[in-house]
Amino acid sequence: MSKARHARPRRSTRRVARTISIAGLGAGITAAGAGAAFATDYKVKAGDTLSEIAQANGTNWHELAKINHLKDPNLILIGQTLTLDGVAKSADPAPRKFTEKVETKKVRKAERKLRSSRSEDRPAARSKANLSGAWAKVANCESSGNPRAVNGAGYYGLFQFDLQTWRSVGGSGNPAKASAGEQLMRAKKLYAQRGASPWPVCGKYLR
Repeated sequence: MSKARHARPRRSTRRVARTISIAGLGAGITAAGAGAAFATDYKVKAGDTLSEIAQANGTNWHELAKINHLKDPNLILIGQTLTLDGVAKSADPAPRKFTEKVETKKVRKAERKLRSSRSEDRPAARSKANLSGAWAKVANCESSGNPRAVNGAGYYGLFQFDLQTWRSVGGSGNPAKASAGEQLMRAKKLYAQRGASPWPVCGKYLR
């Protein structure tokens, strides 16, 4: 008498139904079954982008954002669970990397800010001051009317202040970096204190 054969139960390839946790209750999402090609959910890790997650799971970021109701595809959080159940399985040939785009904008903005700060540190290009009367003649005599003029002997600006004299009339920093209006104001203040003597040659226009 032959032994009876016991048929093995067939394995189901159907995915196990998932349960959704509401207000902290219920079981977590599970996926099972032989031959399942894709997971039903994905937990976001540090460094992930939506496009990379989509590409790794055989879909595209448009579908993934739509299924998960993401208003801003740039914003996904570490530990956030994204559902992959129901997305169309068609790989995006050129996935868009939102994070890289945002980082590129930040780098360019920082570079522009750095260039701007460097340009502020440099003296402005040679330009004529808008002066008139006797003070215009003194400025033309002293510096050819250039508010950024620098003399190698230690004199600066329209009226060729030395640093000590500049500070004595309330100036700060380098006179050549001050506006033409401030240089004129401090020259007039110096004139009120000492007359034309600070400009031995060009002061003749003030007498």
